[in-house]
Amino acid sequence: MDHRERRRIRIGGVDIDSLTQSELCERLDAFVISGCTHAVVFCEANLLVQANRSPQVSEAIKRASLVLPDGVSITLGGRLIGEPFQKRLSGPTVMLLYCAHGVKHGLRHFFYGGAPGVPERLAEKLSVIVPGLIVAGTYSPPFRPLAQLEDREVIARIEKSNSDVLWVGLGAPKQELWMAACLDRINVPLMLGVGAAFDFHSGMKHWAPAAIRRLGLEWAWRMFVTGGPRVFRRGLEVLPAYAWIVAREMLTARRIRPDRDYGERED
Repeated sequence: MDHRERRRIRIGGVDIDSLTQSELCERLDAFVISGCTHAVVFCEANLLVQANRSPQVSEAIKRASLVLPDGVSITLGGRLIGEPFQKRLSGPTVMLLYCAHGVKHGLRHFFYGGAPGVPERLAEKLSVIVPGLIVAGTYSPPFRPLAQLEDREVIARIEKSNSDVLWVGLGAPKQELWMAACLDRINVPLMLGVGAAFDFHSGMKHWAPAAIRRLGLEWAWRMFVTGGPRVFRRGLEVLPAYAWIVAREMLTARRIRPDRDYGERED
């Protein structure tokens, strides 16, 4: 897809791509055959707020080849500032979409992240959901930072698998920082930071029912039903901060909107 066709919507200093599902698959296919390494970020309210607080997180997002609108708060923010997104593209949804799409092209997938046993269980369940899925490898990293030797060994393991697609489930913003740090050090065409998708599709946590997702209330499901106290506290902190960011964007859009030209009044 020609970069001149690229449409991005800026919220709180973060440029987020506006794409349909078919356009997304075309773009991801182009990344896989490009000969370069590309990172895809799924931006939701929590990550956007952290990007506004941390220059390191902001820079990591800027290094991504695609930043997708993950979460109804982001798509609602686009509508409120007068620039609606074409489609909400969440990590769990895109994982299912692109795994199925990749079967036709024989793409090889590596799953990196999650607690011990989670990436293996994820690969097993996805292989049932998506017949023909090629799993090139799995790895659950320790929660502590990796030593230099461990880091090199993990990268070598991923590269040895000849993977086309590396799914990263470390949680935000850890996964975005990890992908940005790996862009110049790892030989894999496509990395996607999908976070909670590892837990949802492995069955470790319940994904919100389809009806809840269609209503755009997945955030409420996670905050009040499955997330626990930590997620609830984070929601109470993030939502007001994100609302203020969107309010600033709305005020800015109103200020820069050109005044209507009434012409000069003749006496």
